[in-house]
Amino acid sequence: MNKQNVMQSLYNLISTIGVLLYLPRLLLKKGPEDRRTFIKERLGLSVYRKTHIWVHAVSVGETLACIPFLKKLRKEIPDRMIVFSTTTYTGQKIAREKFPEADRIIYMPLDSVFCIKRVVNSLRPDIFITVETELWPALFRSLKDVGSRILILNGRISQESFKGYSKIRFLMADMLSSVDFFYMQGKGDAERIMALGADKHKVGVMGNFKFDIDFNEELPLNWLTRISGKVLLAASTHDGEEDVILEAFSIIKKELKGIKLILAPRHPERFNETAALIEKKGLSYIRRSSLNGKEIAGDSDADIILLDTLGELSRVFSRASVAFIGGSLVPRGGHNVMEPAYWSKPIIFGPHMENFPIAGEFLERSAAVEVRDSKDIAKSVITLLTNNKIAAELGRNARSIVDKNTGAVNKAIELIRGYIGAS
Repeated sequence: MNKQNVMQSLYNLISTIGVLLYLPRLLLKKGPEDRRTFIKERLGLSVYRKTHIWVHAVSVGETLACIPFLKKLRKEIPDRMIVFSTTTYTGQKIAREKFPEADRIIYMPLDSVFCIKRVVNSLRPDIFITVETELWPALFRSLKDVGSRILILNGRISQESFKGYSKIRFLMADMLSSVDFFYMQGKGDAERIMALGADKHKVGVMGNFKFDIDFNEELPLNWLTRISGKVLLAASTHDGEEDVILEAFSIIKKELKGIKLILAPRHPERFNETAALIEKKGLSYIRRSSLNGKEIAGDSDADIILLDTLGELSRVFSRASVAFIGGSLVPRGGHNVMEPAYWSKPIIFGPHMENFPIAGEFLERSAAVEVRDSKDIAKSVITLLTNNKIAAELGRNARSIVDKNTGAVNKAIELIRGYIGAS
């Protein structure tokens, strides 16, 4: 038995033990109405029809990012069966809402040979596509066993991920050799995946799907049109950030009358926790979920709108006067700066934007402002909302970065056409 087979056997043993240890949590895990489907499909107990293209995205962010690609793929290659998979409940919900054109939407099985092999053998995709560098040894080995081509699109390797992968580089050779092409977001991502062992002839730079989102195709949200005055949007916030944002908002309110805060926690399970925090601080708020079909209740009194829905944040950026990017005041690596930039909005974020290296370009080109605490946030927001010239300049500079980086979807489609022609 050669070294690669030994490593694969070792991984199969470890992953099987992992599944057995995870099983009680999986069975007891709370979830929406499709919980039984979630369990069945995550354990690889479902059998599917043969497909042509299988695309995988983990959760909400990755799913939203690749929706424009999926829709163009469906339009440009209409005669091929497309299966789309996600890992999480929330990703599944967004997929069903945003990409109903899929022939089937499923949950990705756990990466154990006992869970994955049955699914791969039934789907037998000509092409498997994973978004943002999800690397799974059992899945990749099973796909190669049935003759599938494996493509990574919108690939990203952060510095932190690179350090982690570097520690197990000796385990990654077989997995990386299984991939037919790595289409990475940026030059740094391409360099890091090659440093981990990817063949340089199989690596390219495509840009970022998130630059290619065309929000003009989306219908406006009626509740947004009913909001008057200036709006501070705090997007994709994490634990520890809402408190800072609310402190800043209390300062801003004293200077700017009539300003509204739209607060959008990153994870749905934190909606109630955030609502409790707002109440504890004695601030007036209303939940977005209570606004359907009616005017904003107590518009003059409700200073804060808690965005407790999924899939709307991308369009909410269009109404923001200033956009704060969450996951950046705390060490979570930050979130997407592309969406507010698309709408030419002035952007502020904290010092932790490691997951989006392009944030550095935003700062260098005066397309965003870095903040560190509630006083910083308050000062920056007040400046931007009282100086239209500065705000407009930041917004224009941000949009210019978006315009320079579009085209990733078209590049991905052309790559796939090449593999379809070769299959």
